[in-house]
Amino acid sequence: MSVALSVTGLRKSYGSREALRGVDLHVGEGELVGLLGPNGAGKSTLTKIAVGLVRPSAGEVQLVRPFGYLAELFRFPGWCSADEVLRLHQDLSGSEGGAGERADLLRLVRLDDAADVRVERMSKGMQQRLGIAQAMVGAPRVLLLDEPTSALDPGGRRTVRDALVELRRRGVAVLLNTHLLSEVEQVCDRVVIIDRLVAAGE
Repeated sequence: MSVALSVTGLRKSYGSREALRGVDLHVGEGELVGLLGPNGAGKSTLTKIAVGLVRPSAGEVQLVRPFGYLAELFRFPGWCSADEVLRLHQDLSGSEGGAGERADLLRLVRLDDAADVRVERMSKGMQQRLGIAQAMVGAPRVLLLDEPTSALDPGGRRTVRDALVELRRRGVAVLLNTHLLSEVEQVCDRVVIIDRLVAAGE
């Protein structure tokens, strides 16, 4: 199995506070790995370092391209429809997928009947699912999701789980950052537990 994301000896300090201490993990192509830990354990910091938003204090990250990323906190322009949000991100990323890609992604997260609905009229759960679709624009080989089900009801979480299983079937590597043990139990191939000390298992 080819490695899509590799993290070795990763450390991050903010002054005297150590956010990450010697983290090692890898995600293979077509593998769904859960990154589990309490709030403040450094999960979001690790994800931001992986995609280049934060500089590490030490260690190495190797990430295949193209990759997709969904931050825990994000916001789309309220006046844009779901289809327009995806078209905007196609333009920004240089994706040539066109209308077919947008339709496929909206179908993947079960928003195909909301393509023309403006963001300001969407529920939080619908916006969260649109965020996952946005992260998949350009057919990334690896996807990093930071708490993608935090605002969803049980039905929305099931939709996201189904989408993640389909992405794995397509060969996409997924790093799922969450504090919900039930989520990783149901969909992940492996789990990495991060809380200063790091443990990993299947």
